Amino acid sequence: MMATVDETAIAYVRAEQIDRIIAAHRVQIIDLVAATYRAFYAGNCTNPDTYSLTFPQKPGCRINALPAYVGGGVDKAGLKWVSSFPQNSRRGLQRAAAVIVLNSFETGYPIALMDGALISAARTAASAALGARLLRRDRHLGRLRMFGAGVINRTVATFLAADGWTFDEVAIVDPDVATAEALRAHIAKSGIGREIQVEKDVHGGDRADMLSFATSQLTPWYDADIVPQQVVLHVSLRDIVPDRLRGALNIVDDIDHALKANTSLHRLEGAIGRTFPLVNFGHLMDGTDLDRDAGGVVSAFGMGMLDVALANFVFEQAARDGAAEALPGFLSDPIRS
Repeated sequence: MMATVDETAIAYVRAEQIDRIIAAHRVQIIDLVAATYRAFYAGNCTNPDTYSLTFPQKPGCRINALPAYVGGGVDKAGLKWVSSFPQNSRRGLQRAAAVIVLNSFETGYPIALMDGALISAARTAASAALGARLLRRDRHLGRLRMFGAGVINRTVATFLAADGWTFDEVAIVDPDVATAEALRAHIAKSGIGREIQVEKDVHGGDRADMLSFATSQLTPWYDADIVPQQVVLHVSLRDIVPDRLRGALNIVDDIDHALKANTSLHRLEGAIGRTFPLVNFGHLMDGTDLDRDAGGVVSAFGMGMLDVALANFVFEQAARDGAAEALPGFLSDPIRS
């Protein structure tokens, strides 16, 4: 039996090409995230729990494995293997690094390998932008306050700008002044805010129409009211003191995923049970019992199926553009003799 193609090859996409493809398709990526959620709620995706490798000698550091299968027009399985080492910032390195492998659902063979950090940041920001899109019809608000000036909030700002959001004021809160100033310059170029400033007060969020939390904190610290009509993008999941979420509309991608791993919602459930307002993205998408301008807290856990769906989108786009490169001999000969 002879192979008709090089079955030992795996393809890869260079990081610069991933970045180019994401930059050219941000609104389409938000739509892709929405379609992936719909497929999941319809039973067409498989998304097991995240598996975490932790280290007693390095508290706060972890490497997570996120496996998933996405059906429908994607029909791929895959895995994101992503590290989070917060102390990297002291060494001038990014906190997180990742790789993604895509597998054929026909054979199970790995078919593509690519950097996962850009894809992970994009799908995280796209989930936040989707939540904002579904909570508010008016995409011009008075004030946006961003806690954490790293890659994730930078990407959130970029996706909000691509989706048509503008603000009179944008405030950035981060203890690293240089990082905060870099985000201020980035937002100034995006056109999303008329006035952009760096602030030191970690509270005072009640004056903001939208809050975006993207820090590396592992325990809740933000202890202020969530006010009516406020859109809160709780991207990092563990910043808000749990009791502050008791009366808010809490929107998650999947309830079973969001209420674990010591997220603020997980801690709230431990304190009072599942007695607080809690819905998934599906309720926003179909409008069930929802005031579109009431505001709410978006706490998307970050499901591996989004990484698989976006990695597949990037891979197929790269293949069409001739930017997917083969690595012959990467795999052993699969042919049975």
